[in-house]
Amino acid sequence: MNTITTAQRISTSSDIDASIAATRRVHHLTAVARDAIDDPRSLDGDTLAKAVVKVLYDAHPHIRFEDALELAVIVETPPLDSPTVEAIEYVVADICSHLDEWNRFEPPTLPGQA
Repeated sequence: MNTITTAQRISTSSDIDASIAATRRVHHLTAVARDAIDDPRSLDGDTLAKAVVKVLYDAHPHIRFEDALELAVIVETPPLDSPTVEAIEYVVADICSHLDEWNRFEPPTLPGQA
């Protein structure tokens, strides 16, 4: 007998689509950052995190200047023992979580739309 308690959540197709979109966004932006940063292996964690913020600000239309300034302060530095690609992905995922929390990935509402 399969029963679902009120504490359990049933995933809807929109939840799954959003999860897939978020994963793709992180992978895409990780590639963008990796390609744009010259010699990322030579950077320490904090410098790498700030470099990723700058690259994503330059590349992504949803990141506002104020967002980039705040992200440069609050973004988490990757673990010290992380390989470079994983370190960049870690920072990108943190940035995306903040931008998602701030609703920066929502399409803009046009006048006359509710």
